[in-house]
Amino acid sequence: MPLYLCGQAALDVTRYLRATNDGEIPGIPARPRRLGDALYTNRQLNTLDESAQRLLAHVRGKVEAMVPTSELHAKTERLETHVWCHDIPRGAFINLGNGIFLSSPAFLFMQLAPQLSEIDLITLGLEFCGSYSCWGFPSLVPNAKVEDEFRVTTYQLRPALNAARLSAFVEHMEGERGSVRARWALKYVIDNAASPMESAVYLLLSLPRRLGGRGLPAPLFNAKVAVTTSVSTEYRFPDLYWPTKGVDVEYQSDEKHSGSWSRYRDARREIELVAEHITVLPLTRHQIMDAEEFNAFAVSVRRALGLRSRTLTPAWYENYLALRQKLLFER
Repeated sequence: MPLYLCGQAALDVTRYLRATNDGEIPGIPARPRRLGDALYTNRQLNTLDESAQRLLAHVRGKVEAMVPTSELHAKTERLETHVWCHDIPRGAFINLGNGIFLSSPAFLFMQLAPQLSEIDLITLGLEFCGSYSCWGFPSLVPNAKVEDEFRVTTYQLRPALNAARLSAFVEHMEGERGSVRARWALKYVIDNAASPMESAVYLLLSLPRRLGGRGLPAPLFNAKVAVTTSVSTEYRFPDLYWPTKGVDVEYQSDEKHSGSWSRYRDARREIELVAEHITVLPLTRHQIMDAEEFNAFAVSVRRALGLRSRTLTPAWYENYLALRQKLLFER
């Protein structure tokens, strides 16, 4: 009997697989019409083979499984089932083999929409549409930044999907639980973020003021920009780029990992962008982590974009501090 893995358990496995497979989720897209053969007891779960059990060892909490009827609902120390009695949408599962069907990233985004906060749902979408994964074991994952004993971030991965595909999936599931919330969050999900910090900077600058952001237009992440060197035409990839205004925000990390964090470490590359009439605004970790420093930086970005200053109320400042707490200190 197959295990139709869903919820937080599926997210843990998705992050692990992306982190250890260059962003890919190894498996075959599957669309079971119904879940009548679904696994739903601890005894059945224990019959899965050794390779399946090793994969499930990366689930931090209970194994969450999808079942077709409430009669199969179970909640034990190891297993919890969730009822899905509708037809299964196209692209909903990935067959990993060994009896495990993993909820696809798009289906998972829908499942978690009712459970996650607005900000957490947006950041999950940015992660799935970006080139990083927020999970892994340091001893197993190359190019990983250790954040604590258990959780790391891996970089330079293939995106799991893109915002257009995610949006199409959510639209197809209109009327299902979580669809309204998911559709709202997708207004702020864009492609190609290269790190959680890039995502955080984007949200602090571009989320609406009611959520503590500055309401700036959304940039492009890591867009391809041609520059002319003394030898030839080459390409650079600005972190956060507003092409119509020629403004580039470059996060200058002190961390040692490859990818967008290190693209502009040397001044020569910054000079090349400036030579193409692009305004480069360097942003350090210190500026991000200091609320007042980042606030001043956001004013500079607004001016560079040619936008009017906005009056900031005490209510906005409270929302701003709450957003910073969520993005920078609760990840």
